[in-house]
Amino acid sequence: MSSTSSTSSTSSRSSRSSTAGLPSRGAETEELQTAHRLGVAMSRLMRAATRAKAQDAAGGGVFHSFALLVALKESGPVRSTALAEAVFSDPSTISRQVAALVDHGLVVRQPDPDDRRATLLAISDAGLEAGAHKLLLRDLQLAQMTADWSSRDRARLADLLDRFSACFAASVTDHGLNRPHDATRSENS
Repeated sequence: MSSTSSTSSTSSRSSRSSTAGLPSRGAETEELQTAHRLGVAMSRLMRAATRAKAQDAAGGGVFHSFALLVALKESGPVRSTALAEAVFSDPSTISRQVAALVDHGLVVRQPDPDDRRATLLAISDAGLEAGAHKLLLRDLQLAQMTADWSSRDRARLADLLDRFSACFAASVTDHGLNRPHDATRSENS
């Protein structure tokens, strides 16, 4: 926040500090700086994950569709629209991923017993095995990456990341992320 904005009028300040969900004026700078650090770290992590998924897909792998296997294992057989919702994706996007998973024998299509015109997607035995193998590889990779951390630091990261991911997932709606109101706009604009 610039020094100019910190000398803004009292009415603008009270409007900003009374905005629901935003930090109070005194905590604003520290909270926003920490949020910025978190955002930078998230961006770096998401770019690295996107790169790993793209490299896997380019090599003919199905790692990029791993979230679908996990969702199917957790939910049991579902329609593709429900699967798309479960992984916060567009149905057209998962359609291509599901097709690859079916081609690899990791997912099977089953008739919907409630509507014979529709199909359900289910994880196959091979999909369960591949999913378990990918989970083990993921866990080994994470253990290796944090091997020089204390067990307390690893547990704290897991606890905080679990808490954060639940908050992040809850903030995602059918229209994208719930965004805070822009508290930096003046009341006259």
